[in-house]
Amino acid sequence: MGHLELRGLRKSFGGQAALAGLDLELARGELVSLLGPSGCGKTTALRIVAGFETADAGSVRVDGHDITGVPANKRDMGMVFQAYSLFPNMTAAQNIAFGRKLRKKADRTGELLELVGLGHLGKRYPHQLSGGQQQRVALARALAIEPRVLLLDEPLSALDAKVRVNLRDEIRRIQTELGMTTLFVTHDQEEALAVSDRVGVMSHGRLEQLDTPSVVYRQPASAFVAQFVGVTNTVLGTAVAGGVRIGAFRLATAAAEGIADGADVHVIVRPEDIGVAQHSGQDNGALVGTVVAQSFLGPVTRLSVRLAGGDQVVRVDQPSSRAGDFPVGTAVALDLAAARLLVVAV
Repeated sequence: MGHLELRGLRKSFGGQAALAGLDLELARGELVSLLGPSGCGKTTALRIVAGFETADAGSVRVDGHDITGVPANKRDMGMVFQAYSLFPNMTAAQNIAFGRKLRKKADRTGELLELVGLGHLGKRYPHQLSGGQQQRVALARALAIEPRVLLLDEPLSALDAKVRVNLRDEIRRIQTELGMTTLFVTHDQEEALAVSDRVGVMSHGRLEQLDTPSVVYRQPASAFVAQFVGVTNTVLGTAVAGGVRIGAFRLATAAAEGIADGADVHVIVRPEDIGVAQHSGQDNGALVGTVVAQSFLGPVTRLSVRLAGGDQVVRVDQPSSRAGDFPVGTAVALDLAAARLLVVAV
């Protein structure tokens, strides 16, 4: 039995299904992220857990107790929103203390300010704090009531990039330190992969895949997951016995098993899973192309390679120290990592 359980959740708005039978279970102390595009149902699921929305069907349980019909203010859920939602007429310390006072609990404001790194800023009002500092106050306020579950609704999306990275790491540190069961909703795949014990990728109100970040990234369960999480190339090819054919290039791979010979397929491969070398010019059945662009990304440079005999362009990541070997116009031969491909019938 999980600490937080969502069973068969369904919710529609104006005849449009937002959730289509969502099942999800979180262990005590686990951080699970729901990741997906706008409209996939992730925020609706979070709001149902919080008690802000009522499910059309299904249940929410905490420690085995059905809380589906329990009002939001009785659920003991801590929530951090995208908007900081602080009381503007209260100091940081007063915002944090508010929930504990309502519950007549002993004051822990100083401890919580220290926990989020704001021990010296407790007397400041929200307008005197930066966006990152305000969100730290919001996090401390959510933790102050000692919730059974912490709910994070895209809490970092309004922050600039550097602050966002620092605060996401802080959230993970605090969540781990407290052993707090946490449901994190985001559309930012980097956030989800960086902080989660497991990631649930959602589409059209359903979970496409739920697994550890490394498995979701390296072993996507569907074309949608592969294309949504990380950067991928999708190359048109043909299924053949024991593999796939892309133009004159033939690749042996178990990824095409179960697809009829001659069927059109999409070969999905990540830029870092493609090797590249200068092409000798000999026709040896290699997958060849021409470098048409370079994008410097710091430690890696992304090459855009137009495949011979067509208009398909694939992206190939190389260490920036090697990028000088492949200037625009260079003829190259590509080596696809057969074990890391996903092949799907068109």
